[in-house]
Formats: sequence, C-alpha cells, structure tokens
Amino acid sequence: MKNLRKLNKGELKKIKGGRPPLGCNSWNPTAGCCRAWADGYCGEATCPNSPPPFC
Repeated sequence: MKNLRKLNKGELKKIKGGRPPLGCNSWNPTAGCCRAWADGYCGEATCPNSPPPFC
C-alpha cells in the first residue's frame, strides 16, 4: 500500500491515452491516431494503417 499516491492530470492523460479529437469515430489509443472520421471531419489525418476514407 505504500505505492499509492495522487496522480496529476498530465500523468492521468498519459495513462488513459489522451482524449480523442472531435469527430473521430475510431480512436487507436496505442498509436494515438484516428482510424476513421465522422462525415463532417472527413479529410483529417489518419493512422498509417487505416483504410482510405469514403468521402
């Protein structure tokens, strides 16, 4: 029980993988990139291994 301590917000975001951006339908937390975007956000940067967008 001695390794219990309060984490600050920066450390929590690193543990959780950060917040996905708005309009991201399929977030990849390990790579930190979006695999698929919503219709209004089409054309944004995606993961290198993601399928091509259908816009």
